[in-house]
Amino acid sequence: MSSIKLDIPSFAANQLSLLAAELAAETSQNVLQLSTHSPRTLSRAGLATTNLTLSSQRTGLGGKTVLELEQDTAVGGEELGEHGIRVGDIVRVGHQPKGGEKKAEKKSIEERRLEGVIVRVGQKVVQIALDKEGDEGDGLAGRLWV
Repeated sequence: MSSIKLDIPSFAANQLSLLAAELAAETSQNVLQLSTHSPRTLSRAGLATTNLTLSSQRTGLGGKTVLELEQDTAVGGEELGEHGIRVGDIVRVGHQPKGGEKKAEKKSIEERRLEGVIVRVGQKVVQIALDKEGDEGDGLAGRLWV
């Protein structure tokens, strides 16, 4: 059996560059989908969850704000329904735009979105740890979407 020497630093550098390329490709694909499709269309495709409300907010590990979102009881049942959101996904949380809103109002809604990471996904709730330390879920009232 012949032994092959593996150069660990070059292997690690190669893997990091591949991961960076994958992240860039996914980010550009998601930006394109978010800009061209409505939240309802994304929800039907399993890429988003709509009609959520803020049920609780707490401080999590490392001082991050953790939001707990659940299905709006006025819209449907208690369960979230089918979606493709998993723990570790990077998501944006924002107000769900209404159909009759003007473009300027929709732009202001998009600017107020918060970014975070999915911490826990259950049948009834989704927990999201917000990325930036200054981010608070204070302005999140009404229907939201992830």
